[in-house]
Amino acid sequence: VSRWSEFTYAHIFQRYGNLLQQTQIAGEPMPDSPPQPINTQPMFAVRFTTYVQSRLRRALRAGFQHIAPQLANLRLTPIIVDIGDAAQIINNFRPDIAFFRAGSTLNSSPNRCPGDLKVSWKWGSHWATANIDPREYFQVLSQVNYYMKQHNARYGFVLTDTELVPIKKLDSNGNLLVAQAIPWEAAGPGRLTILLGL
Repeated sequence: VSRWSEFTYAHIFQRYGNLLQQTQIAGEPMPDSPPQPINTQPMFAVRFTTYVQSRLRRALRAGFQHIAPQLANLRLTPIIVDIGDAAQIINNFRPDIAFFRAGSTLNSSPNRCPGDLKVSWKWGSHWATANIDPREYFQVLSQVNYYMKQHNARYGFVLTDTELVPIKKLDSNGNLLVAQAIPWEAAGPGRLTILLGL
């Protein structure tokens, strides 16, 4: 496991800045009621659906519509996001989140970017260097790596109630690059946010 130092706002903007600036979508207000406390992983999954999933779907749809005439030349396939069960289910293993081919029939498309949802008291990026047993830290990375291998995906992530940790698979031997964690509080111009990171 090494550091994915290229996963930065500057690198993303250098590659996708024109598309991000040219594609406009109407703002979607956050729900008015304050979020309820998160006590379990299923509660966090509901918060992900409420606060993130619909915004990601709209952004992906708008971005791919904007570049539709160029998709073949760019060798890109439009994708959408949903729960892990919506993509292919291989040997009954189901990541929590799936990015998969838009318009595909249920369970037919590989998961292009498997995501694992965790609550922060069960996993955190700082566990890699903390004075605690690192097995749980590596167990979660191993789980995401397994999903990526199953689906032949290059990218995956761990999302907790405090941070997003993007992951890049280098090979089939378990070598991974792990990006610096993106906190939920990150906001403002020039900052890598959870939504932009996803």
